[in-house]
Amino acid sequence: MRTAVFLCALVLLTAAAAVRADMVVELEDGRRFVLPVDRHEVRRIRFSDGTELSGGRIRLLEGAEPEAPQAAPAPTPGARVLRVSPDGPFFRPSEAAAAARDGDVVEIAAGRYVDVAVWRASDLVIRGVGGRPVIDGGGRGAEGKAVWVIRGERVRIEDVELTGSAVADRNGAGIRAEGADLELVRTSIHHNEMGVLVAASFRGTLAVRESEIFANGTDHERYGVPPGHQIYASGGDLLLVEGSWIHGLAGGHGIKSRARRNEIRCSRIEDGEGAGSYLVDIAEAAPTLIAGSVLVQGERAENRTLVSFGAEGGDPDARLTLAFSTLETRIPRAVFVANRTPTPAYVAATVTVGDGLPADGPVRMAATFAFASAEAGGLDPRTLVPRPSSPVVDAAADPGLRGMVPACSPGERAGSVPRRVAGAAPDAGAFEAR
Repeated sequence: MRTAVFLCALVLLTAAAAVRADMVVELEDGRRFVLPVDRHEVRRIRFSDGTELSGGRIRLLEGAEPEAPQAAPAPTPGARVLRVSPDGPFFRPSEAAAAARDGDVVEIAAGRYVDVAVWRASDLVIRGVGGRPVIDGGGRGAEGKAVWVIRGERVRIEDVELTGSAVADRNGAGIRAEGADLELVRTSIHHNEMGVLVAASFRGTLAVRESEIFANGTDHERYGVPPGHQIYASGGDLLLVEGSWIHGLAGGHGIKSRARRNEIRCSRIEDGEGAGSYLVDIAEAAPTLIAGSVLVQGERAENRTLVSFGAEGGDPDARLTLAFSTLETRIPRAVFVANRTPTPAYVAATVTVGDGLPADGPVRMAATFAFASAEAGGLDPRTLVPRPSSPVVDAAADPGLRGMVPACSPGERAGSVPRRVAGAAPDAGAFEAR
């Protein structure tokens, strides 16, 4: 059996200086250990039972400064660049999808394309150039499923907008992921019947970064069908949402997941003017971390619970960790966290605002604050950022909490900003006071 320190660990390297990086070992329960070694000094990582982490399972994060948009991988030798534009050579994305081979780069010029497509090739980079192109399903879905069906593996989509999918069974998605390892970067997915739909057969990681997903849904009561969600991961090993803005819920959930692990970091999930259900629904319990994020339940919410964990089964030993986040409800008698497993959820350095029960079900709390209103907690009513006089300032002084501080806070829209602790200790909630 692996040593307790490294069990289920995700290893990251975070920048401490221009030429120096400390190693940070993050556990599923939110604990974090810092080792003063440079990334170039690391040859391998080995557990006591002999199991090793290869370099492919080590993720590098530049946490000290804002992350610059990462360039898509350069074409591999022999790969082609397929260009889609009103002037050709490909006039619609579906034409490029039909011609694409493994390893190609597809560049789509800014403009509006009424089109749907199935992408079968693997190791693709699909990106907008010269502005964000709009891919409009026009009330259709490729194979009756989505604007884009992604069947290949290791596909990266960036700077693309997908809208207008509607299909016979009322769950037409902006993107349907059916392959393995899909990354969405700076994408906008809106006004479909479903936002991102991950098939149960999907393998690997769905990563959603710096993206905006909103106003996806259908009139489920009228048609007698399940409501549409902004993100629905029916399968996969990891659902990772970072620096993204999910809002405008329409009857369904912001995020619903059955993935085997979930991480939501530095993101903003809000009902807005919509009438959504759960903001986050981890339907089948799995190790889950929500950190550095803001969740706001709107006045028209159809469900009183903000975060639901394990309502449909899953691993009874899995833990939900909610850390350094701010949750607000605008309805009476809400439930901020509903844990339906026997394993206590860990809620740490988190702030709740509004009339609600902090937790329903087993829970362990540390440095957590509950305020009837933003003003009562010394928070800005619009941004929920604490003022210097707020009691949440310097509240996460416990050494165990210091190690859980996220490297970022959510931006006002999609994206994130660096989080820098300026006081004697980190502040509770998603933001540092200013």
